[in-house]
Amino acid sequence: MHYARVVLLAAGLMIGTAALASERGLMIRAGDLFEQPFIDAKKLGPLTPNQPVTIIERRGGWVSVDAGGKRGWVRLLNLRLEPAVQPTAGRSTAALRTGSTGRTVATGVKGLDEADIRSASLDRGQLAQLELLGVTDDAAKQYGSRNQLKESLIAYLKPGKAP
Repeated sequence: MHYARVVLLAAGLMIGTAALASERGLMIRAGDLFEQPFIDAKKLGPLTPNQPVTIIERRGGWVSVDAGGKRGWVRLLNLRLEPAVQPTAGRSTAALRTGSTGRTVATGVKGLDEADIRSASLDRGQLAQLELLGVTDDAAKQYGSRNQLKESLIAYLKPGKAP
């Protein structure tokens, strides 16, 4: 098992949800509000595109939200965070903006800032559970062979230069 991947995944699991508390967001597309963070959980009702929500908690790819007085779970990828600071009239923010929302994120660290990542700590119990999910190279190759999968090697990207 490649430990670099395990460490990165474990770091994502360890980081707390405090950074998301009281953040506001908008639904990107129509979706359902679920009772629990599972696709087969009871549906509490529909959510509409551009519907505002208050972010309460995050678990993996799910976010607990308050949507107009109803509290439940939505998929993380169905949300867009509202900008923290509105630009003032006459002030150019073009140099600070990227994409259509002005924010660039990766799902693994969405809503987290540098301080949150730096203050993350190792949870050895969670790491041990994560390691239980790993398989040996031989087991993976046997599975691939049984299911007629083809091996593909993808080269790692060369590291970029720090700004």
